[in-house]
Amino acid sequence: MMQFISSLDIRVLETLYAYRDLTTVDIFIGVSELGSALFVGGLVFCVGIFLAVRGRYANLLGLVVSSLGGVGSMSVFKHFIERARPPVMYQVYIESGFSLPSGHATVAAAFYGFFIYLICSFVPSTLCRVVSTLGLGVLIAAIAFSRLY
Repeated sequence: MMQFISSLDIRVLETLYAYRDLTTVDIFIGVSELGSALFVGGLVFCVGIFLAVRGRYANLLGLVVSSLGGVGSMSVFKHFIERARPPVMYQVYIESGFSLPSGHATVAAAFYGFFIYLICSFVPSTLCRVVSTLGLGVLIAAIAFSRLY
């Protein structure tokens, strides 16, 4: 099974590399940054202040648990899995540490996923909830894909 996964991993890596161009690289770097610790940390801070001012302390606690839980579980799994990053020739920019699970993708899923929950809790419009859920779901998937690209 591991040999199959490694073989598939190499094929995906080489296919994405073969179709890489500078414009698409720039786009996916921008998408990837939407899952960076700095960007998501800033959003967590802003949403946290919003929730605190509104007196939504249960939601604030959920935000903190979701965010810290995402970072904590990602750190544990990185050291458990210990998946090496691809060779430098395939990397758009050099990263350190293990590659799986992706910190950007995990932090994005934790925050934007909880943000979907908040929208569904606060917004009465079904259409707005559906559109927000789909949009943020696509964003989470795009951030995860950008880490591969």
